[in-house]
Amino acid sequence: MRSQYFWFPLACAALLASCGGGSSDGEDVGPAPGVQQYPGGVWEGTAGTGAAQRQVVGYIDPGPQGTGGEFYLAREAPGAAGFDALYGRLNVSVTSVLATGVTYFSVQDGKFATGLTLRGTASNSGKIGRTDAISGNYSDPVQTAAASGATVPLKLAYSSLNFHTASASLIEGTYRGTGLFGGGWVLTVTPQGQLSGRIGGCLATGSATPRAAGSPLYSLTINLSGDTTSCGATGTQQSGIAVLRFDAAGVPNGIWAFTRNATGTDNTYTLNGIADPRTTVPPSATPLSVAGNWQGSFTLPSGVIGDTTVWGSVLPDGGLFFYTNSSLDHNALYGRLIRYQNNATNNRFVTANDGVFFNRLLGNTGTYNEAVLIDGTLQSSNGSGNASLFSGSFSYPTQPGGFPTRFSVTPDPLYALPAGKVATTAMIVGTYKMAGTGFGGDTTTLKVFADGAITGLTTSGCEVAGKLLGELGSGLNLYRVEAFGYLKSPNGPVTCGLASGPPQSGSASAQFDANGNVIGLRILTAGLSVAGTRARTVFVGAKQVTP
Repeated sequence: MRSQYFWFPLACAALLASCGGGSSDGEDVGPAPGVQQYPGGVWEGTAGTGAAQRQVVGYIDPGPQGTGGEFYLAREAPGAAGFDALYGRLNVSVTSVLATGVTYFSVQDGKFATGLTLRGTASNSGKIGRTDAISGNYSDPVQTAAASGATVPLKLAYSSLNFHTASASLIEGTYRGTGLFGGGWVLTVTPQGQLSGRIGGCLATGSATPRAAGSPLYSLTINLSGDTTSCGATGTQQSGIAVLRFDAAGVPNGIWAFTRNATGTDNTYTLNGIADPRTTVPPSATPLSVAGNWQGSFTLPSGVIGDTTVWGSVLPDGGLFFYTNSSLDHNALYGRLIRYQNNATNNRFVTANDGVFFNRLLGNTGTYNEAVLIDGTLQSSNGSGNASLFSGSFSYPTQPGGFPTRFSVTPDPLYALPAGKVATTAMIVGTYKMAGTGFGGDTTTLKVFADGAITGLTTSGCEVAGKLLGELGSGLNLYRVEAFGYLKSPNGPVTCGLASGPPQSGSASAQFDANGNVIGLRILTAGLSVAGTRARTVFVGAKQVTP
């Protein structure tokens, strides 16, 4: 079954310059005397005449001499069928444009015409000081639904998209579009140029980075994966270019992407997408702090099942740990937040490639997903300088549904530090007990000593040890936890499965009653071993009354 995303064999894609062929139809447009023209850039225009005329968009690579290289033109197909494609290699000799061995793909019937010729003339009107028009024709794509019985007129104009120089901050965002027969795609690009998402039934990962200084183009690499039933291109790689579209204010509002296979079965994508609305973060004279205890919700992608209520904390150094609750286990989202572009004048925070999401519903015992991008913005509703809302999204390459999960959290009153209280280690000395969740049904008891030492025991035979450090800032109900881990208890009834895990670190917070007395303790930690083994802990225990 041919994909609805404009797959087509590229018999000459790898070495277009060496493909033979040609066509005797169409008049030659001989070299005219004049100034050498340089065709590199993004072009828009029309192909055909009358009722058969269609819009065209694409690019021409300038090549090493600036006189031409590979080109790719996407032509609107009849009806809502998507885009045909015309591609190959062209050269401009003074003003004469010539491309032989050109391939035409007709998306309407999935057929190809090869060995076509494109001829034309390039000109400079003097309006923008460079080559700004190409007119000519290309051979009739015979034996395809696009065949007309005659050469096809082509008129191209140098696109205004060329005047938006590519940058990592411009392409950052999420783009989505539709394909044939109701299919769809979505791709997200991080500030570091990482690309992830879904194209039809395929998971997509890769990169999108500025191609060259002063160019509007972005180099794309897309790796496709998935089961063979839903993703016929699994295990293959695409490469190509993208160019952004902009609104009147110069904000990106869409994207064109043209790619061909770099590995695997010959195929291509022509993607025409719109950009999700951009989050504008106004400069702040007083940057807000993301440190604190938070509660709120996740908004899952359409069709995805999972927990939606979330709690957690962020340390002053940006260490974030959010979790969801269930009768079986916890989903966990954690990583280290940094202020976007290290710019203290905004209140946007992102993870620096170290985000992790543990999904309790995947695999037999849950799955750790790495390379998670958390991207959130702080807001203050009353102008007090205290953050009242932290909202954004997190995404990763294999995310169910292919769309980012959104989050919205506010300060958690359950873990607010009572007025007049100062968080000290002495305040939370005591014994705390948690039944069940997070420990596979085990009951866990922890004891905190005056020096911050943590000891404990689970009913599955694990001893717990760790260290709780002092308060982390004025007004913060936060403590740092280090060297937290599990050991096999000599007196335990069964083997401690957690003992093989790496040491963990994270945060702790106390829970208070209406009179300011400590009634509970929460510990959120995670760890990663040199060998790549991960572990995490969510402990929410009630303080035990001393007899």
